[in-house]
Amino acid sequence: MTRRQSLFEQAYYATEAASTVGEAIVSLSKIYNIDFVTYHFAQTIIDSVDSPFVRTNYPDEWVSRYLLNGYVKVDPIVKEGFLRQLPFHWREIEIPPDAYDFFQDAQRHGIGENGFSIPIVDKVRRRALLSMNSMKAPSIWNRTVNRHKEEWVELALLVHQKAVLELYGERDPAPSLSPRELECLHWTALGKGYKEIALILGISDHTARSYLKSARIKLGCVTISSAATLALHLRLITL
Repeated sequence: MTRRQSLFEQAYYATEAASTVGEAIVSLSKIYNIDFVTYHFAQTIIDSVDSPFVRTNYPDEWVSRYLLNGYVKVDPIVKEGFLRQLPFHWREIEIPPDAYDFFQDAQRHGIGENGFSIPIVDKVRRRALLSMNSMKAPSIWNRTVNRHKEEWVELALLVHQKAVLELYGERDPAPSLSPRELECLHWTALGKGYKEIALILGISDHTARSYLKSARIKLGCVTISSAATLALHLRLITL
């Protein structure tokens, strides 16, 4: 007789076996008895969200209303989630005046006030957010979060890996660049030549050229300038 699997083991295997992110989200919700789970994969540009990939088990009516009213523009959880590095309780977020109507509307549609979100930053600095939302009493929800938050972080990374695979297959368009390669591309995008970059970073001209060449090759570009442009497009660097 095999030992009984822990909730984490059940969730991990279910997430691994899921054919889609949406299926994984439903499994997490059921296994941990959480009302709603949402995964949001996006790149941020200042305070806006670009080309989101979202999977959730929120009611279809609420999802439609959220999209129709453009609530992503005022949703403070999404805004904070793409700025923060560490998991956070929703109660930590100060609700701005322009989000009052949004939260009231959410409550009218059965969305709980208690939530916990896990920011994800992968090896190529893409950002995502896994959020749990509950209608349970705050005391019960707090105990649940305290008991499972560390394993939820690990599961969030697994869901993100599945999202990248679902979006791009085996050909992930964002290669892993070293910090120095990214720094060199950043300064290239700002119009600096390799000699200026070497001076700024305190490295030799040869080393700066080597970093730029390796970054160009990894990005599959013919020129350094096109590599910097592609890195900006993929949000690997920012100006």
